[in-house]
Amino acid sequence: MNDTYTNRLKTYTLLFSILMFLLPSSILADTPKNLAVFYTLDGNVEAKYNKIVAEELPKIGFNSADPHHRVNDQYKTKYGSTTLDVLSFLPVVNDNNVMPLFNIDPRLAGFSPFNMLIDKKLDENVTHVGHLTPEAILDIIGISDKEVREKFIASFKPLDKLLDKEFGADKKSYKTYTKLSKDNMLNFEYTFKRPDDIDDFIDDFQNKFEMSFINKKYLIAGFHDFKSTDEGEEALEEFDIFWAYSLCHLGYSYNMFDKKGARPDAGLFAPCTMYMYVRKGTNTLVVGMPKLVNIMDTLGVKEPSRVALVKKLDKEIPEILTAFGMKAVTNVNPLKEKPQEKFNPSAIAVALAKTTEKVLEPKKEVLAKKAEKKEEPKVEKSTSPKNIVKIVIPKVPTVVNTPKPIELKVDGESKDEENLVNRSIKFSKRVPPNYLTSAERYAKNGKGSTLSTSKVMVGEADKGRISAYLRADLIDKKTAIEKLKNAGFEVLASVPLDKKKKLISIVFTNAELKKMASKTNRGFIGTLRLLIDPKNKQISITNPVYLAKAMLQNDFDEKQAKDILSKLIKEFPKARNSMDKVKYSLLPNYQFMKGMPFYKDMEVVARGDDLLDKLKKKKNKKKVLFQLKLANGSTLIGVKLSKRTSKFPKRIGTNNAGMLPYPILIENGEAKIMEPKYYLSLMYPQLTMEEFMTIATVPGAIIKDCAKVFR
Repeated sequence: MNDTYTNRLKTYTLLFSILMFLLPSSILADTPKNLAVFYTLDGNVEAKYNKIVAEELPKIGFNSADPHHRVNDQYKTKYGSTTLDVLSFLPVVNDNNVMPLFNIDPRLAGFSPFNMLIDKKLDENVTHVGHLTPEAILDIIGISDKEVREKFIASFKPLDKLLDKEFGADKKSYKTYTKLSKDNMLNFEYTFKRPDDIDDFIDDFQNKFEMSFINKKYLIAGFHDFKSTDEGEEALEEFDIFWAYSLCHLGYSYNMFDKKGARPDAGLFAPCTMYMYVRKGTNTLVVGMPKLVNIMDTLGVKEPSRVALVKKLDKEIPEILTAFGMKAVTNVNPLKEKPQEKFNPSAIAVALAKTTEKVLEPKKEVLAKKAEKKEEPKVEKSTSPKNIVKIVIPKVPTVVNTPKPIELKVDGESKDEENLVNRSIKFSKRVPPNYLTSAERYAKNGKGSTLSTSKVMVGEADKGRISAYLRADLIDKKTAIEKLKNAGFEVLASVPLDKKKKLISIVFTNAELKKMASKTNRGFIGTLRLLIDPKNKQISITNPVYLAKAMLQNDFDEKQAKDILSKLIKEFPKARNSMDKVKYSLLPNYQFMKGMPFYKDMEVVARGDDLLDKLKKKKNKKKVLFQLKLANGSTLIGVKLSKRTSKFPKRIGTNNAGMLPYPILIENGEAKIMEPKYYLSLMYPQLTMEEFMTIATVPGAIIKDCAKVFR
């Protein structure tokens, strides 16, 4: 009987194998696979989820990388409406797990970081939180290496175990997909002339690359430098550069994730991660990114307007890369197989765009002569380069008979007939109280207002508004320091902010400032800054009244602040108010816009009883540019930001760069900073939302840089 059973089993196995062989591959391919794990939770769990991502995930190795909380608020502000109660993109990355795997297949960086999504619609009472599965990530990228797959999949087990514990396994479900496109990755290479110092290439490349996307209305929503992490240099020793950019397009984002028929679940793929690396000693930058078509394939997005958006960006992004000088290559593991250059429709589009630019700028004299000879447009053969087409414009027809103007005759005459015809409309010149001219309110040349006839001291509130800075004619560093000392100030540091060491921030203090700062959470007022700004041919001094009003909150003593101001004005008698002004009464509750942080919303970057000791470590010591001990036992320090982070004044204005070095207050076992979105907007009060978006990654980068000082 056992032999009979065994023979039957063999027969069934053989028949099943034959059946599987005969079945169409399309049927086999339609077997559902898990795309993402989601937890569906009652009510709004935003606060709990944010805390888990920020505090619990780092304990198991997953660290936040440029989180974007409540993107729906930006939609409401910019577009006037939203269907969402919550939409946050909270990218995380497990550096210690993925970096060793980059040495086997660096394409894994296409989802490093990946998004920990949270969304809730206004008309629903449930919140969805979740992330892509590691298997789906590997399949989308096209990674088949057994070691990479096993280790990457295993790295997610602690994450899902934690989420099961926090939210309950019974709340879990999976989104599935059945197919992927064959061409679902962007892969490019960029050959550059390698300088002796790779940092010279980085300085030039990063700004140009980022602006090429910013100019096309994309946001640089995140930047992660793997080499700068604690283990990065050792784990990625075969690479000179290894970065991951996060890209976002607000128009696409709003129209895909919000509005009628909203698909917030498509936020699983947001922001788009574009990785870049340069292998040690080479002159080739390798670039890769998952295409947005993956959203259509895996989530079944079929609504025509949303499909059009996906296709638009999947066409536009490679065009930007091609225009930058990059070439499209095949999606293979470049550590094991040489990528081949492939047909790139974007190259044709870019070439045609360049041709069109040349056609639209011909010599006017040539066009005029051709137009006289030919009435009809034609394409003329030319000995010019083949990619230039000359279009001959037909001559404008000549009007044969010019009609005579109609004359109207009226009876009677007006004594002031000419005056009636030519007279202008007269308006009275009544001016409302506290009126400021547009030049005073909006001028952005940084030179400072000289239009006010007010008799109040420069730097004081005038007509309800106060300047953030005092501007004066340019002087050198030595003279500036002498003047500050003459006024009774102590100079703590003189810090170059640019590569040429001409843009200089001088940090200074005095007894009054230290006294004001010696209270809990008030230490940031302990220093002022004088900026030597050759580009704008001026110096800029932070206004003590402006800063004290904002930072001292209910401890503000106006007389004390004005005493400090008067000492500065006495030594710099030609100082003038800057155009950067804010309504004086609003300073204690200042915020850039609704939903943005206030002064009180400080960011704690480190905790412990040994924070000051950590500053003495060799790797940290060079990052600390000044220290100021306060009477209450607190310590105010200023730190040097990373090269990329510290370049933000180039985009939003060097005239206010004196906010650097970045201040950190060490107090009661905590190292805290003013939330960067707050401090940036306070020191750049004329900053627009569009300008703020050009430095979207800077706030997160500042937090990371400040935290590194205490490692």
